[in-house]
Amino acid sequence: MRRFITSLTGKLVSQLVILALLLPYLSLTLVSRAEAQVQTLPSWAVTEFANKKSPGTNFGKLAADAVSSELAKTGQYDVQTKETIDRTITSLGLTSPLQGSVNLMRVGQELRASSIVSGEVVNYEIRNVAGGHQAFVTMTVTVTDVASGLVVNGAALGAQSTARPGDVSDETLIADAISAAANQAVMKIQSQTLPSATILNTLVDSALINQGARSGFKVGQDVIILRGREQVATAQVYELEPDSANIRATRIIKGMKPGDKVRAIFRVPEITPIIKGNGEPGQKQSRSSGVNSNLVTMLLVIGVVAVLLGGGNGSGQGATNGVISEALLYPDSSGEPAIRTRWTTNGFNKGNANLAAWQVWRSDILTNPVLVVGGDQRQVIDTTSIRDVAWADFRTFGVGGSDCGGPNPGSSSATAQPGITPGRAYIYQVELIYALNSLDLPAGGTAGTAGGNTGGNGGIGGNTGGNGGIGGNTGGNGGIGGNTGGNGGIGGNTGGNGVTTGTTSGTTGSTICYFASARDTSKGPATALNRIQLISPAPNDTVSAPTVFSFQSSVNVAFPINVEYVIQFSTSPLFPANGTVTAAKFVRGDQGTLSTQVIDTTGSNIPAAIRNASEVYWRIGARNVADVPGPVPDASGQRYIFSVAQRFTRPAPPPQ
Repeated sequence: MRRFITSLTGKLVSQLVILALLLPYLSLTLVSRAEAQVQTLPSWAVTEFANKKSPGTNFGKLAADAVSSELAKTGQYDVQTKETIDRTITSLGLTSPLQGSVNLMRVGQELRASSIVSGEVVNYEIRNVAGGHQAFVTMTVTVTDVASGLVVNGAALGAQSTARPGDVSDETLIADAISAAANQAVMKIQSQTLPSATILNTLVDSALINQGARSGFKVGQDVIILRGREQVATAQVYELEPDSANIRATRIIKGMKPGDKVRAIFRVPEITPIIKGNGEPGQKQSRSSGVNSNLVTMLLVIGVVAVLLGGGNGSGQGATNGVISEALLYPDSSGEPAIRTRWTTNGFNKGNANLAAWQVWRSDILTNPVLVVGGDQRQVIDTTSIRDVAWADFRTFGVGGSDCGGPNPGSSSATAQPGITPGRAYIYQVELIYALNSLDLPAGGTAGTAGGNTGGNGGIGGNTGGNGGIGGNTGGNGGIGGNTGGNGGIGGNTGGNGVTTGTTSGTTGSTICYFASARDTSKGPATALNRIQLISPAPNDTVSAPTVFSFQSSVNVAFPINVEYVIQFSTSPLFPANGTVTAAKFVRGDQGTLSTQVIDTTGSNIPAAIRNASEVYWRIGARNVADVPGPVPDASGQRYIFSVAQRFTRPAPPPQ
C-alpha cells in the first residue's frame, strides 16, 4: 500500500479523492456567490403624467422624466428607460398618458416591473416677484404595486422655481418648478415607511398579524396580503394592540395562511387646483371625518390639554407651524458650508414644560435623526462634521399614544453619523419628543381598593377626597367606601354621610411618560455649497475694457444639480443693498471653471457711482435652483452663497 501511495498512479488517485470530497463545498460556495450576483434592485417604471392644467403640452412628459431621474439618483431602484416604456405602451395599443388603473397595470405587467409610477401636474402659474418672475406648480405622484394593483406610496405637493429675470421664458420657469417638485416628491416617498407584518394564524376570513400600533398600523387601515410576489387577498385592520392586530378579509383571491406578508396601503392626499400664497396646494376636505377625528381636531386647538385628554395621541399632527431649511456659511460668512433648519411651534404646544427634545431627521439617513436639541430650541445647524447622536427611538411606537412605555430622550445612540456633503440636496424632518405625567393619561394610576365593610349611604372614602376620593397620593379613583352605594357625599377622612371611610388608598408614585409627534417636513430641499473661488480678473488687476469674469463651479460631480449664479459689483467690499448692482444671472450644471458673458462695468446699465469708480469689488453668488426657499438671505435679502469679494481697478483717466 505504501508503495502504491508513493507511485504516480497512487498520487493521482489520492488527488481525485480529495477533489471529490471538496467538490460539494466548492459547488455550494459558487452557488451562493451566483445567487448573490443575481440579486437585483426592484424594477420601477415611470409613465407620462397627466397634465390637468393644459392637456397636450409637454409638461406631463417633463414631470415623468424628472421623477424618473430623481429615482435613478437614489441608487435604490432599477428605473426602466423611457424608450422601453413608450415601446411597451405602443405595442399594447395604448396612448400616453395612460388612462385608468387597468391600462396602468397592463403596462406594468408587460414590463415585469414591481412598481409603476404615475401622476398629475395639477396646476401651474407664473407670478411677478421681486427680481423678476417665478413659477409655482402643484403635482401628485402615485406609486402602484403591480402585483396587487394597489397604491403603496406617493406624494402630493407644491414647488416653485427660483425668481428669474423677465427675459426667461415661462416654459423654462415651469420646467424648473417641476424639477424641484420631482426632487421633493422622491425624497418624501423614500422617507415614508409603510408598516408591514406577517400572518401568525387564521380563522375563516380573519387573521392575527405580528405587528400593531407600535409599527404604525391603525384601525380601519386597508392592507394587502402577499404570498411571494402574488397577491392573495385584501383586508382591513379591525382590532389593534401595541404589538399585534386582527385583520378581516375584504376580498379573497386565494385565501390567507400563516407566513403570508401583510403590507399597508398608502393613500395619496387629494389636492385641488388652487395654489396658495405660499405655493402649497389646496387640500380636498373629507365630507365625513368621524367623531374621533373631529374631537382630536378640537383638542389640538387648545394645545397640550388636548394631549392630556387624548392620552398623548397627536393623531398624526405635527408639532410645528412649518419647517424651513436654508443653506449658509457657519458660523459666519467666512465659515464652512452648513444648513440651518428652523421651525415655530403650533397649538400642539402650550409652554415649554412638556417639550423634552426636538429630533431632526435628514433625507440621506433613515435609521436615526442626525441632530437632537432641547425642547426650548427652535433651530439646528447641520455641518460637515461627524457626530454622535443620543436620541429616542419611537419608530416601533408610532405617533402619540395613551400608554407609557416609550423610550426616554437620549436612551438610544447612533455613533459617527456623517455630516452634510456640500453640493448635495437634503430634505429635513422635525419631530417633538414630549413628556406627560402618567396621571394625565386615560389609564391614570392604579385604581384604589374598595374600603369599609358597611358604608351606610355609601360615602366615597380614601384619604384625600377630591372627585370620588383619590386614594393615596396618586392612585386611580380611590377606594369606594362601603359595599353599598347610595348617595354618599364625597369625603376626606369622613365619607359625607357614609358610616365608614375607605380603608385602602391607591397606588403611590407617578411616572413621566414620553411620546413622539408626527414628523413635519421642510418646505423644500436645502443644498450647502462650498464658497466659490474667483479666478479672473485676479485681485487688484486693472480692467480697462469689457471683460469675461471666471470662477470655479460649485457643483459636486457626485450629485449633479443646476446652480443659479449671480455676479454683483459694488464700490464697497460689504456690498450694501443701496450700493450694489446685479449685472447678470445664469444657470449652469457643469463643473470646473465657468465664465460669464462679456460684461462692460462702465456701460450705461451700471450705476454712475460704480461706473466711474477707480476701485470696484465683484463677487459671485450661487444657489441650487431646486432649493426652497434658498440660502439664508444676506443683509440685502438675497438668497445666495457668496464668494469672497475681490477688487479690480480702472486705469486713471488721461491728463487734461
